Amino acid sequence: MLILFFSALTGVTVGSFINVIIYRLPRIIQGEALSLSFPASHCPQCKTPIKFYHLIPVIGWLMLRGRCAHCSIRISARYPLIELLTGGLFALAILRFGVTPPGIGVVLALIFLIPLFFIDLDTFLLPDRLTLSFLILASGASLSGYGMVSAQESVLAAAAGFGIPWLLDRLHHWRYGRNGMGMGDMKLFAALGAWTGLEGVFQIMLIASLIALVSALLLLRHKRDVAFPFGPYMVIAALTWVFCFS
Repeated sequence: MLILFFSALTGVTVGSFINVIIYRLPRIIQGEALSLSFPASHCPQCKTPIKFYHLIPVIGWLMLRGRCAHCSIRISARYPLIELLTGGLFALAILRFGVTPPGIGVVLALIFLIPLFFIDLDTFLLPDRLTLSFLILASGASLSGYGMVSAQESVLAAAAGFGIPWLLDRLHHWRYGRNGMGMGDMKLFAALGAWTGLEGVFQIMLIASLIALVSALLLLRHKRDVAFPFGPYMVIAALTWVFCFS
């Protein structure tokens, strides 16, 4: 139980940094003069720096009662929820796989997948800084013998993860005159392939497509020509496969 508590606590702390990535990385890509570490955390409305004890994950938000201490603007509850989500998934990874290379691999993958989920949901972006870093990490783990699959399968699955969606997108472009999937989605599929192997990436493609189809038809009621972010479905499918079927 102690290791699960420590895993959850670590996850909540990492979740605080993931919030920074989600908020700042798209702005960095768009050319704003900031980095993940500069300037220091501050209220986006009144620009007042946030006191260090208000930055304590979850607790800081509760202390502030969800509002800026200076201007009282509302602070989204998504910040502590992402911290709690990260903590819960970290603990679940260790419970499912133990403190083993696969377990540590899932924890590291979550550091990429969680921000990718929310960034794509918010901005329709899957930044190369995350997808390609994830691809390199997954490939490196397999090459060093600590991945979920062999080095050869990792390479083949990464190629399939990128190549199959690319081919389908070209067919879609030929049929309808527009792209059906972004390059970021293809790169993320490549990274997921490098991480989970051929069986994993094929099943993730299937699960993500089914969830997206149901969501588009029944929940979002999207029309054919209305774009929607596919990355969140890929993340949900990947975590479903890893935790339930791997």
